[in-house]
Amino acid sequence: MERVHEALAGILPEIIAMSEDIYQHPELGFKEFETRKKVIAHLDANGIPHRDVAYTGIVASIDSGKPGPNIGLIAEFDAVPTLGHPCANPVDNAAHTCGHYAQIGVMLSLFLAIKRSDMMKDLCGKVTLLVTPGEEFCDMDYRKQLIAEGKLHHPSGKQEMIATGVFDDIDIMLSCHAMGLDMDRYHAEIGASLNGFIQKRAIFYGKATHAGANPEGGINALNAANLAMTGINFLRETFRAEDAIRVHFVMQEGGQTVNTIPARTQLEMYVRAKTVDAILETNAKVNRALRAGALAINCDLEIQDTPGYFPLHQDENLTEFVKTHILDYMEADKVAQGTHGFASGDMGDISMMWPTVEIGVAGFSGTLHGKDFKTADEEQAYRVPAYYFADTIEGLLADNGAAAWKIKQAFRPVMTKENYLHTLENLNKSTTYKKEN
Repeated sequence: MERVHEALAGILPEIIAMSEDIYQHPELGFKEFETRKKVIAHLDANGIPHRDVAYTGIVASIDSGKPGPNIGLIAEFDAVPTLGHPCANPVDNAAHTCGHYAQIGVMLSLFLAIKRSDMMKDLCGKVTLLVTPGEEFCDMDYRKQLIAEGKLHHPSGKQEMIATGVFDDIDIMLSCHAMGLDMDRYHAEIGASLNGFIQKRAIFYGKATHAGANPEGGINALNAANLAMTGINFLRETFRAEDAIRVHFVMQEGGQTVNTIPARTQLEMYVRAKTVDAILETNAKVNRALRAGALAINCDLEIQDTPGYFPLHQDENLTEFVKTHILDYMEADKVAQGTHGFASGDMGDISMMWPTVEIGVAGFSGTLHGKDFKTADEEQAYRVPAYYFADTIEGLLADNGAAAWKIKQAFRPVMTKENYLHTLENLNKSTTYKKEN
């Protein structure tokens, strides 16, 4: 391990500088063109072949030349719209307020250190860097256009990579993410679960008339949307606490002009919960509220459902294995374990089929998805996770991969790839409800 640690010490300053530059130049999902060039430049400089996947994603492998497990290092590199952030992209308000720029820093520095140290000559199998685009589920009209043009099949980077077989030869998945806990109290979060979600768009179609001269002749689509939101809010008392339900929405279109009865309004929302069953049950309740609002005002209604992400369930055996290495770098009371987060991520989809960990890391200040989010401690945000993941890989691939094979053999997937893709297809639908004559 001494060689890879020395390589990390030499590599981290330049990769941290690159990552902080990415932070200052954010790009939304499937638009990470300049960010991608920065990552590829480092791969090329180190003589590491790579290939393009999922429109803007990157895959590269380091092979020991000996049979063994393939360990996937997953990093994301897209930003999220955040008004008021000092580094926000003026075109679309993209800002790195979820910490993906630091994921790149951790996993790329680790990957390059493995290459430069020739670590794999003493191990078996492969290590594969998987730079995944489009984790933040936003900017959906752009993504749907890419799908219409045949450039994508799915609106999430990992969904696309699953569908196109990018992960087929990976045995174990390692990832990290800025955590949502008190980072003064905790320096790592392990074994956390996350909600899954369905994304919905509800479009209410009314009838435009002059708002001052003839409002009674119109059908007010804004009133229908308001009633639907009220109905959803009244439903909240039926949400069980143990299901960790969140239903939240924005009004993308509230009308066309103040002087005209709104002929069309649009709500976009997430229905989140801890389990797939709870998501589907809550989704049915939300649909009833949407239909009730449309029926009361006599609007046409279109409900567009897009499958979001599955709940994240981290593999317990892999979690405990990584934990042994994390504890070499921090005290046990600095490690939070078994928490549940109400947010969602497409690592949840991965966790349905592969042994997966996503370690929550500290070293940031401000609010996730807030205008004040930034790196506060490079040691915790970059260096510490890079070192314990290096130790983890050594442990997984030593002794002919015995530890990795044991974890994989004990893993019980929730679904097959075929089941997964079939479920995505079934959840992706549009339903229209017509008004009364």
